[in-house]
Amino acid sequence: MTRFRLIAVDFLLMTLAFWVVNGAKRGTLELPEGYGVLLGLFYGAWVVSGVVGKKFVPGEYAGGREGARTLVKSALYLAFTIAFVVVMFGMVKYSRVQVFATCGVLLGLELLVWGAAVRFGGVLQGTKTGEDESGDEVPAVQDRFSVKFALVDLGLFFAAFFAVNYMKRGHFDLVAGYEQLMVMQLMLGAGAAFATQKYYVIRHRNFYFALWQWLKAGFLLMAVTGVMVYGLRLFHYSRLQGFGTVALLMVLEAVALGVYFSARKDRKKEGDIESVDQVRQALAQEPYDLNVDIETVRKRLMRPAIYKLQRSFQPDEQAFLEFLEQHVDLTDILYVETQVERSATFFALHDDYLMLRLFIGLRKLNDCRRLNVHFLSLHQMLLPGGYFAGYAHTVKTHYEWIYSRFPRPMAHAVYALDFLVHRVAPKLPWVKKVYFAVTKGKYRVISRAEVLGRLSFCGFEIIATKVIDNRFYFIVRKVKTPSADTSPTYGPLVALKRSGLGGRAVHTYKFRTMYPYSEYLQQYLSDLHGLEKGGKIENDFRKTTWGKVMRKLWLDELPMLYNWVKGDFALVGVRPLSFQYLSGYDPELQELRKKVRPGLVPPFYADLPETFEEICDSERRYIKAFLERPVRTQIRYFVKSFVNIVFRGARSK
Repeated sequence: MTRFRLIAVDFLLMTLAFWVVNGAKRGTLELPEGYGVLLGLFYGAWVVSGVVGKKFVPGEYAGGREGARTLVKSALYLAFTIAFVVVMFGMVKYSRVQVFATCGVLLGLELLVWGAAVRFGGVLQGTKTGEDESGDEVPAVQDRFSVKFALVDLGLFFAAFFAVNYMKRGHFDLVAGYEQLMVMQLMLGAGAAFATQKYYVIRHRNFYFALWQWLKAGFLLMAVTGVMVYGLRLFHYSRLQGFGTVALLMVLEAVALGVYFSARKDRKKEGDIESVDQVRQALAQEPYDLNVDIETVRKRLMRPAIYKLQRSFQPDEQAFLEFLEQHVDLTDILYVETQVERSATFFALHDDYLMLRLFIGLRKLNDCRRLNVHFLSLHQMLLPGGYFAGYAHTVKTHYEWIYSRFPRPMAHAVYALDFLVHRVAPKLPWVKKVYFAVTKGKYRVISRAEVLGRLSFCGFEIIATKVIDNRFYFIVRKVKTPSADTSPTYGPLVALKRSGLGGRAVHTYKFRTMYPYSEYLQQYLSDLHGLEKGGKIENDFRKTTWGKVMRKLWLDELPMLYNWVKGDFALVGVRPLSFQYLSGYDPELQELRKKVRPGLVPPFYADLPETFEEICDSERRYIKAFLERPVRTQIRYFVKSFVNIVFRGARSK
């Protein structure tokens, strides 16, 4: 069952449950005054509980028990959400039977439908086992209940409760009857703590994962408090006292967790030199033997580069070293011809490195303000055929890093903010000046296509790439001179050089659908993956997510109307190709293409060829027909293309 069907069926069950309970309670389907608001509230809470409880995710229904557990969990979230909103906003007029019975009837109907689906239609397929997507077993985490955290949290609860009482009344003395509220919240808080396992803090990988468990416990306590107040009609208690206590408790817990994880991180660091004996030992001075064996030094400098790399690489960088050994003959490069840099001021490039055959950068490229300047400096320092190896955090690896560091609900918000700050801001004309002034060029997130495109632009050939521990490593080689292009595309509107009438270069205007510098990877990807049906590069990672949508709707080609108005393009004509792509055509067709203008609507949409050879034949037929009868040919191809696009759904990938 698809996600859409899940939502549609459950929406009908939700509506049915509400009206069934209303009819059973009042003997009529007519809603009392104000109950339309309650129905709208139910729909809103139904969406929230479904999303939080993952009720609309097909993968949560991997079996009968898993599906039933998902439905029960979502039903509880629905009841909690409704009760919390009712109590929080003082909606005391609504019937408790109407609210809780609707949740119960909905759960009953959902379980009935789910049982029938399991019995007659099989269960949905999902991955709810102890394995990850690769099929490898996920190592089990040993649970460890922390009494220390439970006692600390108990103290924080009392502090929060009495602090809110003081803020409301100006003294710490509790009003008569509020001891029962304190005890009730204390017991409910204990239940929420065990339900979310908030006291198993030691097993969490970092502060954020632990904080998310404690926040979930706080929200659950707040919701259950609302259910108890609404269900037992305890409206005489102050909402500030009840919900304010939980809110303040969550703040105090966040501070306590921050202190704990900060101390845990400091314990892992080595201690500083503190004692007098340690200082004396560190500052002990002894004379050097000045009789240096120069021949031995020279022999060491003439050893293979692998000796230097083994001494320079840290234990967590051994996978990078193995990657290098697979693609570079390190026995053919000398120790003296190799440079390894991990400078805090980024790569300190000097003229005395001009005899290098291997340069390895062990600091991420994201911290480099001007990548092209750095790559061109490296290009100048390396001998022809020399290698450059380094790494960067790309869009994909950065995404995976965020979602491994934060719980998924928190990661969504963090990634959205990070996207705006580190990916959108550096590309806006005025904002990017402020961005680079604040960040000094550090922390910028760049795509794999941009990293490789810049390297290719600066004269390097891509030898190999690999992702290791959420880092994108690459090995490139100096094989050509840097590009003579003085204005590579970077902004949202790009001007691409294409072959036009007479073979002259025409700037084709389009909205960006690929990452910056992607145009310099055309030959690399063509050699690596080849072409798919339709003449496009297969497995092309240069296209952005929104770029795929824009291409599907042809929004990216709207600026090409300007080329049409200028007279560079015809309405119907051959595809505007880059000179590099055009070099793959046979010489005869290349000469034929010079006799006609490129077009907004290529003959591809009229003939719908699949292979590269069929595309060439299609363009050859069009050109020959156009040269004989220009107007008739354009009309015929335009009508046929219109029919294929509108009625047959013809698209270019």
